[in-house]
Amino acid sequence: MTSGLARVAGPGLLDAPPLDPSRAEGRRLLEEELAKAKYDVEPSLWDRFVQWLLGLFETSGPGLPPWVFGLVVVVGLALLALVVGLLLRPEARSRRAGEHGGVLDDRGVDATAYRERARRALREGDWGTVLLDSYRAVVASAVERTILDELPGRTAHEASLELARAFPAERAALRDAADRFDAVRYGHEAGTETDARAVLALDERLARTRPELAGSVSAP
Repeated sequence: MTSGLARVAGPGLLDAPPLDPSRAEGRRLLEEELAKAKYDVEPSLWDRFVQWLLGLFETSGPGLPPWVFGLVVVVGLALLALVVGLLLRPEARSRRAGEHGGVLDDRGVDATAYRERARRALREGDWGTVLLDSYRAVVASAVERTILDELPGRTAHEASLELARAFPAERAALRDAADRFDAVRYGHEAGTETDARAVLALDERLARTRPELAGSVSAP
């Protein structure tokens, strides 16, 4: 009977896995399937870092005291913090910000030149340019008055936060001006006459106002 079934079924059917394998057979088949290359997953950077740490102990031999493991972990984390710190240095930050352009993205242009550009755009009714160059004049003037340091790549909101400490009464106006600057410069929104004139007036007010700097004597 068996030989007859074999002749009917053919050798391929008998070589296939049983339709109802045992638990051990099922486990073996699953392990073989998962061992195939298509299931390989590239380890993450953290996984490779942990494996590197563990490899230090495997190559150093047994019997190491616990404090050695802690020391290695601390050193590894310190190296990681050093790499992150280098990426966050002002120079690296400025390069990243420069990819999108800081507020003062024109080298060698002072506050007077920005104001002239804003007035020329005002005569032409170019409200977006009036707004942008008026806010640039605000920041450039603050750098010239040493209220802000000359930091390349400073964003509009970073400038507004720093200037708000020196001109607390203008905090809301500075925040709104920075919002409108980003909306026009990066959001490609059209500047309105109302917003443009508001930033223009802000520049004029700040130019006449004495900043409240730490250790300085406020004007009467």
